[in-house]
Amino acid sequence: MAVSVEHWATQADYDLSVAQILYQQEVYRYCVFFCHLALEKRLKAMVVKYVGVAEPPRIHNLIDLADIVGIDLPNGYEMFLGNLSRQSVLARYPQPLDEYAEGTATSTLSRTMEVYEWLKSVTVS
Repeated sequence: MAVSVEHWATQADYDLSVAQILYQQEVYRYCVFFCHLALEKRLKAMVVKYVGVAEPPRIHNLIDLADIVGIDLPNGYEMFLGNLSRQSVLARYPQPLDEYAEGTATSTLSRTMEVYEWLKSVTVS
């Protein structure tokens, strides 16, 4: 089933709002996970829009998705997206919950919001 650009974008907005709620509720592990989901869905909206496919690939690596779209990431964004992709995988499996301290969630959510807004402003030719 093909999903529209708007549907992907709406889901991305929703996931970012869930990340913010999880942060406020001090559920840091899943705040980080939903940060990844928000950026993944925003990038998949861009894949559908700019690559012209009905379905984006079923991958979760944020750098790979950015490469498919063909965007040049600003300095520091590639490292952040790579780290967030790794964190997303780790968050799926049992780990000590203290690995997701408030500071980690704070910096991840802040940087996610920065990258997210930048992605919304990007146009690809």
